[in-house]
Amino acid sequence: MHHPNTAKRVFSGSLWGILAKILDALAKFVTIPLLVGFYGKGDYGLIALAFSLNAYLRLMDLGFNVGAVRYFSMWTAEGAWDKIGAVSRSSMVFYGIVGLANAAIFLVMAAHGQQLFSLTDAQVPLYRQIMYILSVSTVLTWLSSVVIQLLSARDELGFVNRITVVSSILNFAVALLAVHLNWSLITYFAVYTLTTLLPIPFYVRRLWVFPIPRRSLLAFRWHGSAFREILAYSLAIFAMGIFQLTANNLRPLLLGRFADGVAVLTDYRVIQTIAMLIVAFGGVFMQVLLPSASKAYAEGNQARIERMVFEATKYISLFLGFMVFVLILNAQDILQLYMGEAYGGLWLWLSLWLLTVLLHMHNTPVASLVLSTGKTRFLVYSSAIACTVSLPVTVVFAESLGVGAAVVGYLAYMVLQIGFYYVYYIPRVLRLNGGRLFFGAFLPAVVGGALALLISHYVIGWLALPGGYGTVIARSVIFALLYIAYLRAFVVTMADIQYLTQTLMRKGKGNA
Repeated sequence: MHHPNTAKRVFSGSLWGILAKILDALAKFVTIPLLVGFYGKGDYGLIALAFSLNAYLRLMDLGFNVGAVRYFSMWTAEGAWDKIGAVSRSSMVFYGIVGLANAAIFLVMAAHGQQLFSLTDAQVPLYRQIMYILSVSTVLTWLSSVVIQLLSARDELGFVNRITVVSSILNFAVALLAVHLNWSLITYFAVYTLTTLLPIPFYVRRLWVFPIPRRSLLAFRWHGSAFREILAYSLAIFAMGIFQLTANNLRPLLLGRFADGVAVLTDYRVIQTIAMLIVAFGGVFMQVLLPSASKAYAEGNQARIERMVFEATKYISLFLGFMVFVLILNAQDILQLYMGEAYGGLWLWLSLWLLTVLLHMHNTPVASLVLSTGKTRFLVYSSAIACTVSLPVTVVFAESLGVGAAVVGYLAYMVLQIGFYYVYYIPRVLRLNGGRLFFGAFLPAVVGGALALLISHYVIGWLALPGGYGTVIARSVIFALLYIAYLRAFVVTMADIQYLTQTLMRKGKGNA
């Protein structure tokens, strides 16, 4: 049974989590043009390469993060503090070994940079120093995972996310200082890495919420039998996620290997950051609607499941459809205003990435319910097939399309994945009407967005606008009026508006 203060902490954690995600996305959005303008497209590509490497090597977690939080939460509810201590100490050993292995990988990569990636002679020493910094920081980063898992299990996500917000602000401040004080690329990267490590002492101090000493939680001591219980569950999660993580995080590394120079990773980072804003804001909407859908599935109420999944898919699609199509309408101007004239040519790839994100995000209510069923074996197979088919696309087109190769590869992966959901999971596992979901909940947003985009583009051609931000604002206002008129005429009824308002109000009261 959850006490009211526990529910309050969970809700607070959710709100701070949303804020942390949005602030992190906005911080990246603002700092990238500053840093690219200061260090140049080629050298910033080295930082983008480092971020991509770091993201891909998170695979070495083996799904243990999810498993540890699950079991720590169960044992916290039971008051099994000895068991928590034993597994926590074993996790310190496990993550210490993973951290050292990660550090060794970075050192090997430092020695073989030119063989692995398309680096110029001038970039090699910078690349090596970046790899050395990562090899030093990675051990502490991995060890901090244990502390965050423990705090998550103790409903302290609000605290963790508050510290994450502070860390995002610090990252932003470091970028400003680097430009203002004329720091070298390596100085900037070293200080940035340090700011990512600063939260760790605060996390460790917060472990006072456990009724056992910190030393009992964080000492390096192996307890094999206790650890194996979590490992078996974690490896199943890892098997499910490995292909998805590989498909997402290996693409930029393949670009760095097969495209003409690592400067292409700057292009990748620019359009990825804009696309990730959509994902961040989509997460806010998901926070409101998904708990009700999950609860309906747990109750086994098929009629309620159908309604909740349909409504969640519909409103997420409408909300994100507006954001995606207004960005596509202004893509070229936004890129030129954001990064400079030379980046306007990326508008096609940004638009394609945004459409792929919309395709992906509309399926998240269904994907969440699939995970709650526990029937994930076919998901492993479908992810493996989609990953295996889509990654060669990036390799084959890397030289001719540049950053477009990664975008087309991502689209191929997502089309295959969503196809598997509509062919197998939606009709067979969830027993839902896939046709109604796609044509009734998702497609209206796409049709409305495309129509409003085309009409807005035509209308703008007849108007004398000042250019720059004035054009972007005018286009966006015209698009918004057309999109809202379309929704009100063909998609959203007064009953829908009333339902959504009530859902939002219930969420605010914690009754989702």
